[in-house]
Amino acid sequence: MTQAGALRIAPLPAETTWSLMGRIAARYGMPVTDLRASWQWRNHPPRSPGTSGVRPDAEVLLDPAGQNLLTAMCRTDPHSLERALPAWTAGPATFTEPSGDGRPQACWQLGAMAHRPVAFACRLCTARRTGQQVVAMRYRDGWQRVCPRHRRWALGAGDGHGLEHLDLADSPAIASAQQRWPAVARRATVAGVAPGAVFAVAQAVVCQWWDMALGWEEERIWPARLHQLAGGDAGLQFWWWRAVAREPTVFPDAVALAEALLDPVVVEMVWRDSGAERIRPFPPDGEFGRELGRRLGRPWLADVGAVCDSSALSRWWGAIVRRRRGVGEPGDRGLDPWWIPHEDQPASVAAQLRTLAQRADGTITWRACVPRPERAWINHKVREATEFLAALDLHDTAPLATATQHLLDTLSQSIDTLDHAVTAIASAAQSAGVPLDHLATWTHTAVEVLQQDIDDHRDDLEDSYGYRPGPVR
Repeated sequence: MTQAGALRIAPLPAETTWSLMGRIAARYGMPVTDLRASWQWRNHPPRSPGTSGVRPDAEVLLDPAGQNLLTAMCRTDPHSLERALPAWTAGPATFTEPSGDGRPQACWQLGAMAHRPVAFACRLCTARRTGQQVVAMRYRDGWQRVCPRHRRWALGAGDGHGLEHLDLADSPAIASAQQRWPAVARRATVAGVAPGAVFAVAQAVVCQWWDMALGWEEERIWPARLHQLAGGDAGLQFWWWRAVAREPTVFPDAVALAEALLDPVVVEMVWRDSGAERIRPFPPDGEFGRELGRRLGRPWLADVGAVCDSSALSRWWGAIVRRRRGVGEPGDRGLDPWWIPHEDQPASVAAQLRTLAQRADGTITWRACVPRPERAWINHKVREATEFLAALDLHDTAPLATATQHLLDTLSQSIDTLDHAVTAIASAAQSAGVPLDHLATWTHTAVEVLQQDIDDHRDDLEDSYGYRPGPVR
């Protein structure tokens, strides 16, 4: 192939540069490796695990000479490429000087690092637009995955499960949720919040609920939707489908929750549930929890402890309350309800599939073997103690006796919740195989006392989640 192409090959909106290069090669009937030889590469391509092929969510950055070469190959106006390819403008800034031999330069990145998540493009839409029956990749956020024309959910290109899309023909709520999202995004913008940040909080919360929902006897919506996305019945591949189809399954609830969290009426409910100016533990079944249950079509949601057991949601309402009370310094992340710490971010589909593979071959890590409800319980107790301590006012102007009583009560509650967290961690460690006498030494507790505390903790989990933790098999 000459550097000047004979055919015009237009880019798709929000397409990756690597995807466009693949379509150029396919249009000329040549291997993409031959096309790659036209550039001088500064690094090795990211590989799919267990294969020698380039990851489908890879991205290519080009220097100015490399961009000119690609422009000539596809016979497309450079401005059209700049508008369509999100990573196009980042290329020249990556290369500080031309190559020694004057050849066009290129380097690899993962798409998520270069821009944002990469998903498979709808094949039917790609064929209709380009006349090519090929795989294409486009940048797509979590609220942009539905193809309304063909009622398909675009899956992440780097997850490694081998699927490109899920059929939404029997799941109309998912397509409807994407239609509702623009209104939610506008409300976020009016409130001065980035829509992506709102979606990230809502998705983190519903994904934590997704993990807890295995113990919710009343939950009917998600199981039905999951089996529909799996073609009618997930069957023996239930856990695999549960990882692959999580995002579309919870998507309608993420949109509904995002809308609720932006509602000033709901925010006011949080303030009242917190005790307003009078500090008190946040009630799991308060006005806020009941309202979320109503909006999500689960009136029992507060009764299963979903409001306090989700660390992402607790962090959100904790920030709302702290900001209203004026606790903390300006710029403190603890005052930003739309900041999600790493530990609250949902595990990726690829990470979930790796965990399933580790379980299958017996190489699973200690952290992964601790059940999610138990980890959520530990996080909640630590966070609850932190909330109490953060609310302490050592300069209380109330009468001395009242201020002293309040100070000691708050410290006592903090110590109690931290003791519960220590017991929960010891229980998880014992379940993972750590000897009890080691745990007793580390916690400075008598063996028999620690064992009794662990047994009581497991009884509580059994009452709350319907399962009793035991040794990992």
